[in-house]
Amino acid sequence: MPLSGNLRTMPFADLMQWLAMSRKTGTLVVRGRQFTKRIFFSQGAVCAVASDNPRERLGYFLVGWNYLDEGQLRVLLEEQAQQQRALGELAVQHGLVPPEELQRLLRVRAEEVIFDLMLWEEGDFRFLDDNLPTRLFRELTLSVDHFLLEGARRLDEARRMAAIIPSSQHIPRLARTIKRSALQPAQLALLDKIDGVRSIEQIALECRLPEIEILRFVFKGVQQGAFVILPPSGEPLPIPGVVEDGWSETLREAETSLSLGDLVQAYELLSRVRRNYPKVPEALEKALELEVRIRSLIENTAASRDVILELAVDLNQATHLRFSPEEAFVLSRVNGRYTLPQVLALFPGEKLLGRLIVYSLLQQGILKFRESQAIEKLHRR
Repeated sequence: MPLSGNLRTMPFADLMQWLAMSRKTGTLVVRGRQFTKRIFFSQGAVCAVASDNPRERLGYFLVGWNYLDEGQLRVLLEEQAQQQRALGELAVQHGLVPPEELQRLLRVRAEEVIFDLMLWEEGDFRFLDDNLPTRLFRELTLSVDHFLLEGARRLDEARRMAAIIPSSQHIPRLARTIKRSALQPAQLALLDKIDGVRSIEQIALECRLPEIEILRFVFKGVQQGAFVILPPSGEPLPIPGVVEDGWSETLREAETSLSLGDLVQAYELLSRVRRNYPKVPEALEKALELEVRIRSLIENTAASRDVILELAVDLNQATHLRFSPEEAFVLSRVNGRYTLPQVLALFPGEKLLGRLIVYSLLQQGILKFRESQAIEKLHRR
């Protein structure tokens, strides 16, 4: 039975522990209200992460930590789209980031993505067994135990600090003179960035540190009366690493989904481009190119043949799984008699989307197929 559910009934920490103890290899997909995150496992250890939160993308750290500027990132993203290679791999190849620094950066990013998930109280999740993207640049082997122990500590800290520091966009300011001789060199470096102008996020980026380290330092200083917290000032600052216009950014997310094997998400993103940018020829052209690639990926699969669809899980088990409305519609038409073309004829949306949903359900082991009688007769001739 495929592993699927919601974090309301299976907390993220419990889910991680189960995957580690089972020594699972594959992709954990968690969809929240705003963002979708993916955690990649190899034999029960975390080997990479992905997120569509702009502040959790690799480009955010590469630009924010000042390893490269936005022009260089744009070039790398174009090269990534052409060569289908990982962004970090390209950054190292071009000499923009030393390999050991990329290793540290990837670890910090993985921790940010996963520790944030531990704060989520709800979100649909699904584990894709033995499913890893071919483009994955695996430079990490992180024990789940590390995340469980540190995650519990951060969860407690987050609850205590949130009352005083609502977000990383808030700004710390000195409230009194601090005796510098009592501080360590690393603490002095942080103190010098606290000027009543820089936000906690900006300080973390400039110091190339995880935000939690800045939050801890500032929180302790507020408790001791050394700092006060100011609200964010003026208009929100641009997010480092966001270098593309709306349609380009959406199509890049679609490319990422495609590389991760999430064809349904890739198709939904390119459809969004068509809806939102109907008068931008380049956007429509790129969306069409991506659709052609998606079609080619399922061209020779069961999702493109005259097969009869059947449930691969017990009906009682299937009712406990969470499905999108489109998935639920497809499953409601699966009775062991309808062929795939018959099911798709009833599908209310685009037929390619219906076919991709069938493909996804087959990949997850929720559906199975058998040849239709016409095909079986043809094979017997």
